[in-house]
Amino acid sequence: MRNKRLLFIPVSSPQGIGEYMRSLLLAQSLESECSNPLDIHFILNKHTAYAKDCPYEATLLEHSATKERDRVCELITDFKPDIVIFDCAGRAAHMKAAKKIGAKVVFISQHAKKRAKGLKLNRINLIDSHWVVQPDYCIEPLSWAERTKIDMFALAIPQNVGPYVAFSSRLQTQQVLNKHKLDAKSYFIVSAGSGGHELEGKNCADVFYAAAIKIAAKTGLKGIVVFGPNYNKPLPESNEVVSLASLENSEFLSLMEQAKFALLSAGDTLLQAIAVHTPAVACAISKDQSDRLTSCETTGVVIKAALHVDDIVNKAEALIVEPHFKQLISKYSQFETAQGYKVITQGVKKMLMVEK
Repeated sequence: MRNKRLLFIPVSSPQGIGEYMRSLLLAQSLESECSNPLDIHFILNKHTAYAKDCPYEATLLEHSATKERDRVCELITDFKPDIVIFDCAGRAAHMKAAKKIGAKVVFISQHAKKRAKGLKLNRINLIDSHWVVQPDYCIEPLSWAERTKIDMFALAIPQNVGPYVAFSSRLQTQQVLNKHKLDAKSYFIVSAGSGGHELEGKNCADVFYAAAIKIAAKTGLKGIVVFGPNYNKPLPESNEVVSLASLENSEFLSLMEQAKFALLSAGDTLLQAIAVHTPAVACAISKDQSDRLTSCETTGVVIKAALHVDDIVNKAEALIVEPHFKQLISKYSQFETAQGYKVITQGVKKMLMVEK
């Protein structure tokens, strides 16, 4: 009997990295939790910084998979996967190719527009599971038209599961702190996503770093700035701030969990911060992040800042003022947002146990 085969097709662009990182974490989790070996393959854009470092076999394309209709269909047919996991990617033709060879189709979406793509009528009977990696409070409910389509046609019902977060054990977290010579709550962590985003002609990671320098000077806390794999300049050096090119997902999450607070873009890491109960100042640095940040701000556990150094610094200082800081921490018990890891991992494992 051959090994079960999984094909991952995340959105893959030189700007963002969230979909790839989520797919990578899911692949690693399945590999560690499944008793039988798995054959795992990725389809990626060759122009991304992470493509050449993917730890699994990968086919590299000239563009994102969504733009290469026929080539991706051909790859699906040749690889003959048991499951194809589309993370915010995938054309109807790709899903049809997967169903034609008997594969299960998973669609992961992360905001209302991507969710709507999974509810197009040309997806009837093509998606087996549709998971939305947002908590309920962070995404608008299905519209009347969308609910009607689900009732009338065989469309997979989108399930809000929250962010896909793999928590570390206490021992693993302490090992990460020791590795970076840090004490819990003695530092703040900074991430502008992949490091490739620009806004108003400025690299967002550079703006975050400039803010981190000022925050460290004003608060006396150590700054840990993770620039991201798409950052293409030499890392700056400072006594107050540690500059890191990138971190493994588990290390980043451990450091964020033990940080006094975080300075983040409004991507997946913002929802991860809420999940691990770390207060955050956040800036929207891409089109799809503005609505998410507004939704998160209404929870009262995130402070919104403009992408300007002085505003970021002022908001960070205000964040940690007592008794406001303790009041903010106490709110986290209201938000059970991190079911994504369990639901998606267990859901895919169940699919793997079912024969075609």
